[in-house]
Amino acid sequence: MSEKKEVVIIGGGIFGVNLIAKFSNAFSSTTANMHITLIEARDDFVYSPLNVRNCIEDVSDVFIKPYDRLFLKKPLLGRVICGLAVGVDQERKIVLLQNGAEVKYDILVLATGTSFEDPNNLPRSNHSDVLGYFAEKRELIEKSYNILLIGGGATGAELAAEIADRYRSKKKVTLIHSRELPLTEVYSETLRQKVLTYLLQSRVTVYLKARGTDNKDGTVTMVKAGRGKEKPTTEVLKADLVFHTMAHRPATDGFPESWKNDRGHVRVKDTLQLVDDDSIFAIGDLNDVKEVKTAGKLHYSLPVVYSNILSLVNGKKPTKVYIPPAESITLTMGKYRATGQVALPLIGPVVMPSWLLTSLQGKHINAERAVGSVGY
Repeated sequence: MSEKKEVVIIGGGIFGVNLIAKFSNAFSSTTANMHITLIEARDDFVYSPLNVRNCIEDVSDVFIKPYDRLFLKKPLLGRVICGLAVGVDQERKIVLLQNGAEVKYDILVLATGTSFEDPNNLPRSNHSDVLGYFAEKRELIEKSYNILLIGGGATGAELAAEIADRYRSKKKVTLIHSRELPLTEVYSETLRQKVLTYLLQSRVTVYLKARGTDNKDGTVTMVKAGRGKEKPTTEVLKADLVFHTMAHRPATDGFPESWKNDRGHVRVKDTLQLVDDDSIFAIGDLNDVKEVKTAGKLHYSLPVVYSNILSLVNGKKPTKVYIPPAESITLTMGKYRATGQVALPLIGPVVMPSWLLTSLQGKHINAERAVGSVGY
């Protein structure tokens, strides 16, 4: 019997743990010709779609779960190392950890995701620090009246709607977005208009075609584009609390610069292997596939990486390629409303009704199902 291949996964988010779950469901500890190591800086799996709501209402126990059950039923299949990966020695095939430890790999999977600002800038540390982060955000929101969000993408729209829904008219919520409608042009105008309608119905003040600068003194300077040949106008807005809910960046610090493009994304082939190293895969938000980075892409990219890893383990050439799907998205617009877009064959993008999405997602945006990937 050939020696087992060491498969190392950096990042225990949605993509990393679901890849492990797929292997765990397919093989027993004895029949698998691989051994899996998950390297994750946090003590817990965090189901990120609930981050925004947890800044308003404490639902931590629903979506933050330890990794202690990940290999509970098949302990010989793999292990979890709690530590921060700070580098990769490509020549020696070793992952370097902050504590000085080294982890050998035959196949490496990069699944470190995205680096956000608040309300998704969770510390990469222990359980109490993560809970403390959310508690601090809830306290800041609770004691603030003028709350201003710069950036009207999915996170900005959801956070604005969640705050407005929870506090009704007790707070003034303002959203500044640089485009003509919320979200980006990737999504249909119908969906973007629906998001705007929900925000306005929730009494969120929305400034479009505008940019905001946090002056760090309780004010935000807003520059709003003029109509036609009109010059831009400048206005200073009061802000007790400011969230920067703009575009995120890939969490690729510590990886060799030769792997990345000019925006920090890891360059991959259509098999999701690195351009210059077939033993390394990059899955999820950190790769340079031209698509909107959402958790929903998991269902399309996971089978590709799974199949291609099996090919390498069995000494074969990976052949399964990733084809980016048509863009779909679901947004929670407060606790009891949602909207979203799905692409249907021969029809194109269709905006889904709120009642259908809320019934499909359940009370906690599918969190109960998501934590099943770590055994809960």
